[in-house]
Amino acid sequence: MLNVQFDIKRIHILKELLLRLRHGGSSEKIQSDFEQYFKQVSVVDVWLIQLELLNGDYGITIEDVKRFSSIHPDLYGSITNVTETFDIYHPVQIYKEENTACQIVLNQINRLLESMEENQPLETDRLDELRHLLFRLGEFHNHYNRKEKLFFPIMERYGHYSPIRTVWLVDDQIRVLYQAAKRQIVQLPDGDFARFRKRYDAFETKFKEMIFQEEAILLPILQSIFSEDDWLAIASESDAFGYTMIEAPIERWTPKSVDVDKATTEPSTTQDVVFGGGGYLTTEEATLIFNNLPLEITFVDKNDLFKYFNEMTEASEMMLVRTPISIGRNVANCHPPKSLKKVMTLIRDLKTGKRTSESMWFKKNDQYIHLTYKAISNEAGEFLGVLEYVQDIQPFFELPSKVKTGLSVLEE
Repeated sequence: MLNVQFDIKRIHILKELLLRLRHGGSSEKIQSDFEQYFKQVSVVDVWLIQLELLNGDYGITIEDVKRFSSIHPDLYGSITNVTETFDIYHPVQIYKEENTACQIVLNQINRLLESMEENQPLETDRLDELRHLLFRLGEFHNHYNRKEKLFFPIMERYGHYSPIRTVWLVDDQIRVLYQAAKRQIVQLPDGDFARFRKRYDAFETKFKEMIFQEEAILLPILQSIFSEDDWLAIASESDAFGYTMIEAPIERWTPKSVDVDKATTEPSTTQDVVFGGGGYLTTEEATLIFNNLPLEITFVDKNDLFKYFNEMTEASEMMLVRTPISIGRNVANCHPPKSLKKVMTLIRDLKTGKRTSESMWFKKNDQYIHLTYKAISNEAGEFLGVLEYVQDIQPFFELPSKVKTGLSVLEE
């Protein structure tokens, strides 16, 4: 399978074919040229190139891809497992159900908007219903997070990086467009309804385009390259990110067959590990200690690989969600494109010694969360990696005033 990131030539060939079709070129000649240049290219690789063209800065639109699919329908059904009927709890089936639920809400919003435009001034009941529907649609964040934090790491293991970054970038653009529409709707009825409609339409267009990409291109790619073990890992970790306008599955999907030949040997939990002059612990004891610290700990090694996190709570309850699928992933790919530059600058500074640590805090719902990034080096001064520790400091704000001022309750 080709690495799309470096197959620039074919990316531009397919771009030119799509543009020729857009401008009325002969479909027979375009189809013939496609077969000439892509004869040795798999269907999955063509889909990957289409993802790159749609989400990168190439000027290719969803309509271009739909137009192309009309003269090459074999690209959208030639792999047998793409049309497979999935168990209702399979991650693919759940993902599709979420998209269907989103489409239903989009239709409800559009019908309501049409009615409101025909009946001015805005009625309070209809405006409340519109707000409710738009706010509910915000659950799509869970849908995107599962894609970015569960689907994408596994795609990277199969060597696909470039389409991931471009899709994630568009996901972030959709999030920004949603927030813009949300800010406008809270200003109604005093705000400008036309301005809200403009913001909402921009969001809806991009949002629907991403649904098409997921259904017609991304999910077929995943169905073609992911193993049952991959889907099992996704099913096991999906609850941590939540779902979009559907109930969480009441059962966890499991493969029809289990590879009984797989090694099941677990590392020993009773062997002592010596910790310098500070004593020794069994691996079981060390694991339990790490998991009972009032901190979320993450370690990225000197090669920028996400190597460890402790499990002090369920993933869905974590301040910063971490799941096993991300273990071994390059830290650059664990962050959205919008924050990548800041993250890599920080890591570079910690590596070079320009900074030894960096702390910051932010508010998440009812929590004040404090983060620290610290460079870890050995006694010889060799950089080994970056330790991140995260703590909920809200309880400190809620301490009794006497404790805050240093008066111990034992002195009362």
